[in-house]
Amino acid sequence: MKKHLLLAFLFMFAGSLLGLTPARASHLLGADMTYTALGNNQYRVNLRVYNECSGIPNPTYTLECRNGGCNATATVTATLVAQGSPVIPLPLCPGTPGSCASPSSVYSLYNFTTYQATVTLLPGQWTMSTSNAARPTVANIVGSPDLYTEAYLDNRGTNITNTSPQFDAQDVPIQYVCVNQRTTFGFSAMEPDGDSVVYSLAAPLMACGTQATYTSRPYTGTPIITLTTNPLCVMDVSAYQSGTLYSPTLPMPVGFDTTGTCPIKQGVPIFRLNQEARTVTFLPSYYAPPTSTADGRNKYQVAIEATEYRRVNGVRRVVGRIRHEAMLIVMDCGANTVPSPARLSSATAASHAVAVNTADTTKLTVYTCNYARVRLNFTDPDNLRTPSAHQQLTVTLPTDLATNSQLLAGGDVGTFSLSGNGTENPVGTFFFQPAPTTAGSIIRINVRIEDNACPVKGRQNRVIVIKVLRRGFAAAVAAGGNPNPFIYTGGSLAIQGLAQRPDSVRRIAQNMTAAQTYTYQWRVQGDGLNTAQASSPNITVTPTVTSRYFLTVTPTIGGSGCGDTTSVLVQVLSPLVAPVISRAGNVLTSNFPTGNQWYLNGQPIAGATGQSIVATTSGTYTVRATVVVGGTSYTTPMSAAQTVLSAQRALAGASLSVAPNPTPDGRLSVVLTGYRLPVELTVLDALGRTVGRAAIASPSPQGAAQALDLTGVGPGVYVLQVRTAASLETRRIVRE
Repeated sequence: MKKHLLLAFLFMFAGSLLGLTPARASHLLGADMTYTALGNNQYRVNLRVYNECSGIPNPTYTLECRNGGCNATATVTATLVAQGSPVIPLPLCPGTPGSCASPSSVYSLYNFTTYQATVTLLPGQWTMSTSNAARPTVANIVGSPDLYTEAYLDNRGTNITNTSPQFDAQDVPIQYVCVNQRTTFGFSAMEPDGDSVVYSLAAPLMACGTQATYTSRPYTGTPIITLTTNPLCVMDVSAYQSGTLYSPTLPMPVGFDTTGTCPIKQGVPIFRLNQEARTVTFLPSYYAPPTSTADGRNKYQVAIEATEYRRVNGVRRVVGRIRHEAMLIVMDCGANTVPSPARLSSATAASHAVAVNTADTTKLTVYTCNYARVRLNFTDPDNLRTPSAHQQLTVTLPTDLATNSQLLAGGDVGTFSLSGNGTENPVGTFFFQPAPTTAGSIIRINVRIEDNACPVKGRQNRVIVIKVLRRGFAAAVAAGGNPNPFIYTGGSLAIQGLAQRPDSVRRIAQNMTAAQTYTYQWRVQGDGLNTAQASSPNITVTPTVTSRYFLTVTPTIGGSGCGDTTSVLVQVLSPLVAPVISRAGNVLTSNFPTGNQWYLNGQPIAGATGQSIVATTSGTYTVRATVVVGGTSYTTPMSAAQTVLSAQRALAGASLSVAPNPTPDGRLSVVLTGYRLPVELTVLDALGRTVGRAAIASPSPQGAAQALDLTGVGPGVYVLQVRTAASLETRRIVRE
């Protein structure tokens, strides 16, 4: 079992390993390259560059396109032209300089510029790239290698074009993160072609096919950390000792979670890629007070690679690849805590929406045609304490959230409203009612939450993952809730139709919610449907053959494509036949194991409901059975009669005595007088089973005694049968 232990595990950095280097002409903190297919083998290539304020405002970039890999010569080149003025982010906090016009003396501030070029790329395997010798000194990369940015395209084949995933405009991969505070970095990209995209952590590149060299982790602490002393429990982090290199999956010093059990647990670095949410969650654990904006001790280069897969001519192949080079800048946020992750909660009955909020993931599942109002709550831990910090939160979402076809699609998926932005508790509300055509969509919404603390704002990035699924929610339920109902010929069965969707619907045009009602329509494959009930939610059927009853439930508002169809199969069994009685002496047995009721001379015998009875009274015996199927009781016809006559005495003057009766120990004696024919003695229990037997081959008319041993049977009432070829007498025996 995994137990989270968020240790601010301090990595000590040796000054000799991270000596400062002179500032270079331009400091490029990160970049990414994407492309868009324009048709006729033309592609528009976008390069987005993140430039430190101390650098050259607009460096020159040349796009080089090689067909065939790194060793091929660039056959297509173009100048990447800046598109408009550089974009300047918001200040670090309201009271701290935060623009390139008024830069801080110690905090790295930046702007970003988008460059563009259009090129013609004939079918091939193309690597598009640009390079600039302007990467600054950072803590996890040796030296200051070139910042090399590339994208890959495989457009071989007839009519094969591809547009790469497009990073969100607000997804700026320069992240200021607070030391010793868990942070999430989002990098989700829109995929316009419907290709499957796999994300991975990668090493920064300094040239085509050449990775930048990672520095060694300069950790000098102990490999064993004591967690508790009584009982002793330690965390082993020896796998992350000094001398091992940083890597794509662990590019910075972080705290640890633990796995395993005491007394020795294993440390697990908190730097995790979430493939579904397309986020990285980490806990930075080291901060060195910077001496200047060129101080690289708190800067860590991270690269995310997105690889596109498409099935072409039945073969799954890579059709594209892009990279996102980010810079994580660790800062001391003091007592300020980063805002809490956004939390989703569903507030609509019968919407079937499911919200899951974890440390790394915010997920929501909604269903087509179902109205669901979902609350998105933004809070800050500092405001939940006493006294409250009263920090104001600013929430930023994609500007095209409402209209983008891969987001809310102009209302086809839903709408969104945000209230209280800039207050202590902004609240967002989704109003979902996805159209049937959106089934299968996965929507990823980048959210940034910032407080207004100084000198550094706390920031939280989140990707909300919304899945739109299609499912029928109508149900046809037989009486008694039996999912596999049966009836016998001549019987009837009640079936209830249920619309299990919300009772309200969102009217986007009127910006209101209206009551939803449903229509019902039944049809049958077989018979037994009363056409007068065909449009009612509940019906009573009387099939003569096994029949399936289909139900379509359609909403009266916005019902196009939203009707649900369900069905229930009712099996019809052959008519119930009368029970058959078998007889063994005076023991009568029905062929129905349960549900029996015995009758004597047409009157029910109280308590006689077992499968067998002992007929101790002369008369006519019959039985009928009751069977319960699918919640309905069915009673069989009466059985044929069995007549039991009074005992016939053997001879005048013959007598029969049993002593002792009751018998305290099960031993008794049967005395026969006046019997001349062979005699068979049989003792039966209440269920007609033989529990004792004896025979007298030549009884004496003057009297004969026969011992019976019932010591092996339990207390109760038994029947003694004395049978000859011409007579039958019975006696009641009580065993105490």
